[in-house]
Amino acid sequence: MRMRRIWMLVAAGTMLTGCTKIEQESFEDEVASVATSVTQLQSQKEPVAQYASVALQIPEIQRQDVFLKLEAEDTALPEKCSVAIDPRQGYSGEGYVSGLNTENQSILTFTAEIPATQHYDITVVVGAGAASSCKILMDGEPVYTLVTDGTENFIRVTVQGIFLSEGTRKLEIVPVDGVLDIDCVELVNNTSLYDASSEIASNPVNPDATEKTKQLYHFLREQYGSKIITGQYVSGGDNVELEDIYQITGKYPLIRFADLNAYSQNGGNPEKATAIADSIAWAEEGGVVGLSWLWNAPTGNGTIYQEGVSFSLKLAMTEENIATVSLEQIGQMEQEGKISQSCYELISDIDAMAETLKPLAQADIPVLWRPLPEAGGGWYWWGADGADAYQWLWDLLYTRMTLYHKLNNLLWIWNGQSSSYLVDNAQYDIASLDLYVEQSEEYGSRYEQYVALRNMSPGKILAISEASTLPDMNTMFRDNAVWSFCGLWYAPYLGEYTSEETLIAFYNSEGSLTREDYPPSTT
Repeated sequence: MRMRRIWMLVAAGTMLTGCTKIEQESFEDEVASVATSVTQLQSQKEPVAQYASVALQIPEIQRQDVFLKLEAEDTALPEKCSVAIDPRQGYSGEGYVSGLNTENQSILTFTAEIPATQHYDITVVVGAGAASSCKILMDGEPVYTLVTDGTENFIRVTVQGIFLSEGTRKLEIVPVDGVLDIDCVELVNNTSLYDASSEIASNPVNPDATEKTKQLYHFLREQYGSKIITGQYVSGGDNVELEDIYQITGKYPLIRFADLNAYSQNGGNPEKATAIADSIAWAEEGGVVGLSWLWNAPTGNGTIYQEGVSFSLKLAMTEENIATVSLEQIGQMEQEGKISQSCYELISDIDAMAETLKPLAQADIPVLWRPLPEAGGGWYWWGADGADAYQWLWDLLYTRMTLYHKLNNLLWIWNGQSSSYLVDNAQYDIASLDLYVEQSEEYGSRYEQYVALRNMSPGKILAISEASTLPDMNTMFRDNAVWSFCGLWYAPYLGEYTSEETLIAFYNSEGSLTREDYPPSTT
């Protein structure tokens, strides 16, 4: 598949970073291979089965004020480790455990008597002479990977919102790399998951949004926090992923997600692209349309990636009023030297995409619209020139498509992945994250990213715009982190990463919404 990123579980903050994923250079090769593999899988399916509704199983939360402090020197001392009192400063109690490392296979084990079933923040007071890391395990299950640089004195590292049941629990610190000194561990009842969410905006940010677009927004708003909406990316117009899900689960996803890269003027193939017609067909069948724009750079190499791209967004930037004037006028401004050729090419691409989208507007079909994704990562050209350039481009794109082209059927999704790349609050309806994890890692609820995104975008609906597998339904509701919708990427994520059992349980859960649940359009 195309280059993606695996977004790792981190403490709630302003930037969610990741590492390189499976990579392919060609979209066309990717789509062909996916269509073949999924078609082969589909041909082996039994006739569609129907399943009973799967009830949510959520433990009773017993919220209490709790503070527990566990001194490392009071635990059983790991072999080849020692209790030290000098030279590292900032420890509590009578000392700290020194020399925890992988070479001596030392594991520091704490026993905690948890008084109430609820979520806890776990703080480790740690010191290290050089960059080091360790895993925190609770009852043998990994909950966090702690990474620290060299520190002269002890520092506090907190992981938020770990769910613990009442009773005796075993917490282990297992070194992964480097040598660590551990002073103590503190457990405090979590409050961030229960902070009152800000009131979600009553209407789309575009005051001229069509009635059907408002209806879709109101549907999302009404369901937010009580249901998660199913969504699936397709590799092509034959909808093999959607049909495969139906064959497995007896249900169709509500949102059909597709990408418009093929419509790019530079390196695309607009004459053969079918995503718009396919989206109209899906809407006519009762589904919701979701579209992303992975935009090939306007000039130079026809690619979305920064590497090898000669186009510079910074050179295209201007303070001239270009958002609401005709392309002919912009061409005249370029000839007069008021703007660069790069700026003209940028507007030309935006206008071409607006024309691409107009059949959906003419058919009165609302669209969940996600342009310029993952800007904060820097691997795409629209994010590589920094936040200022990206924010300028977002403002230009939103203003031109909304005010000049009158595309009033779009609900705008900001997917910048970083608070540094946050755009004007009045120019997006939904804040989303692309959240990929290793195949062996539990996906859970992704509550830490949920809290971080909520803090970035108060008053907005929150969603997972791309995922490597489906979030755990029970865990989302337990953690009070119920995303509006989740878009599962296609193979290998639909297939290798996501089992049939997971699909059946998710699509038939009382906590999910499928195409079968979507209310008919009203006039």
